[in-house]
Amino acid sequence: MTKAYTWEQLAQTTLRRQFPNIRGRGPAAVTELIRRIGPVQSQVARSPYVSVAARLPGATYDDINAAHEAYDVVRGSNLRGTVHTCVREQHPLLDAVTRRASANSWRRGLRLDRVSVEECRAEMARFASGRWRTPAELREHLSQWLERVESAESVEASRTSGMGRSMAHGHSALIRRPMRGGWDRQTPPGYRLAADVLGAEPSPWLLDPDSAMVELTRLHLASYGPANRRDIAWWSGEGLRNVDAALTRLAGELTERPGPDGATYYDLVEAPSRGDRDAGLRLLPEFDAVVVGYDPKTRDRFFDAAHLGYFWVSSNGMFTSVLLADGRLTGSWRFVGSDDERQLHVRMFPGAPTVSESDLADQVEALQAALAMTVTEVQITTAD
Repeated sequence: MTKAYTWEQLAQTTLRRQFPNIRGRGPAAVTELIRRIGPVQSQVARSPYVSVAARLPGATYDDINAAHEAYDVVRGSNLRGTVHTCVREQHPLLDAVTRRASANSWRRGLRLDRVSVEECRAEMARFASGRWRTPAELREHLSQWLERVESAESVEASRTSGMGRSMAHGHSALIRRPMRGGWDRQTPPGYRLAADVLGAEPSPWLLDPDSAMVELTRLHLASYGPANRRDIAWWSGEGLRNVDAALTRLAGELTERPGPDGATYYDLVEAPSRGDRDAGLRLLPEFDAVVVGYDPKTRDRFFDAAHLGYFWVSSNGMFTSVLLADGRLTGSWRFVGSDDERQLHVRMFPGAPTVSESDLADQVEALQAALAMTVTEVQITTAD
């Protein structure tokens, strides 16, 4: 019988993928990093910048901006209806899987009865072609269109319910960019059809969501693996039936091994291995992949369950920035201040080994370069 993984073995294997060895610096290196580590959850606008700082020290603010401005990396709402940053060739894949996974949410959220979800999406894609649209413009257009084709209840849902209003700009075929300010700022975004911006042909994945799910499963395992079926389902937003079907189709490319929790963990036979098994000390962003790449019940590989409340706010589902040391999440951190000069406050979790300011020096330097700002002071405390 194959010996089961330990949580430590799972963590070490994943770290080699999440902290790959990338040659050089500059926009091309930034793009290659994001390709390798997988889509970066980005409802906090600076998260991709901090993720790059943690994994590609020396990359600059201008480097990361240039990758965004060239649309070599793109940002949009897709997996689980959440904002992600990915490389341009991954976007059609995320779009195809998200369309199927979110169809029922669209139908319920907008109370669609007379028109299909795809007709609704097609109308929003048409409106978001040719120019960038604000969320307000998208919401108003959706409501006006529904007035012509749907019930009064549907129109009301598009104007008043949180889910209904979010559908206007939550179409996974759209990408977003800041209408003012930098890509790392929480400023109002504009939305536009991705194919319109990138000059891409309609994706074949849209006609074959089952094959798209196979490819997305391969992407998840390459970036986050080994993983179990529930990890893949949670991250992708897909149901277990479709995940199981994808794993069956991939069977010839996969290894299977029990995990410390008794679940079966899958990995690619030809899995990427170049990277740092011991990533050392890293300052990771909000919603980092080592947290949100896995089902909430099987995140033990990187942190102790007793520490979850120190970096997760259950009332709004917000994950704060975290400190990775010796393969474990041992603290949280935040900036204090604004603009170009800020203090860095680190709070160690109870019982975790503390770190010194000198331990943080390299990562502080990487953050300063990636965010084009200066850290004026570092404070380190321990949580009560």
